[in-house]
Amino acid sequence: MKKHTLTLIALLVVLSVKAQIIDVHLHSYTDTDYWGGRTHPTGIDSPKNAEEHLARTIALMDKHQIEYAVVSGSMESVEKYVLADARFIPGYMDSEELLPIDTFEQLIKEGKIKVFGEVAGVYFGRTLNDPIYAPYLKICEQYGIPVAYHTGGGPPMTPYGCCPNFRIALGDPYLIEDVLVTYPKLQVYLMHGGEVYFEHAVRMLSMYRHLYVDLGVLLWVDPMLNDYAVRLLKLAQKAKTLDRIMFGTDQMVWPESISTSIEFINSLDFLSEKEKRMILYENARTFLKLPK
Repeated sequence: MKKHTLTLIALLVVLSVKAQIIDVHLHSYTDTDYWGGRTHPTGIDSPKNAEEHLARTIALMDKHQIEYAVVSGSMESVEKYVLADARFIPGYMDSEELLPIDTFEQLIKEGKIKVFGEVAGVYFGRTLNDPIYAPYLKICEQYGIPVAYHTGGGPPMTPYGCCPNFRIALGDPYLIEDVLVTYPKLQVYLMHGGEVYFEHAVRMLSMYRHLYVDLGVLLWVDPMLNDYAVRLLKLAQKAKTLDRIMFGTDQMVWPESISTSIEFINSLDFLSEKEKRMILYENARTFLKLPK
């Protein structure tokens, strides 16, 4: 009986460890900038307001044992989410106009910015290699602040809506290679794994061994992106770069996409349990230099 009890306890410990997750790609909102309330084409529901979005996101983090989550949005919304739950790691999401450089550095010193990203330059017609980012990248390298950079495409009809300067071609990871060479100590991760440029993302991983990616929308938005995720992961297996691929949801205004994304990763039978744990947890812990 004693032996069986010890075996059961050991099994529960293993299951508990496997369940740990770090999500490196969540978003925050205030009532001013919240754009939810619409059901996603996949059928995932959207909360009616920012308060409900925050509550539901935290509930899902509890459900899935998400230990930490990088969250970005307006500085006001990020502060609100971080105050609500200490598991949120504050990111700074840029817009067409960036924070003054002195303010950016001060917020880093105060611990209010711990990740520069999501850097969404492609929506404004620029890449991370644009000179506008140079002083920010220099500061990030100096203070050890990771940079989370949007790669790949965006929602349908983006250039006709919010962002007339958006082009899919700007999301190619190859376009930021000069950044990695110029700032050799800078920590960068490519959000959405390069998306349609996933092969370029894996090639960059094999060249630059300090570069990481997150999977983002590839895990849940539509079958085409799911296909990119599978092909990216299989190619990364061959390239032996799975140890730098991280779980990220990009839940936007659909928090339940967190569950869908986790289920998708766990459904991939070509990944071993060890590889799934690397993606869901261990790689992000290493990249973000989180305490053990």
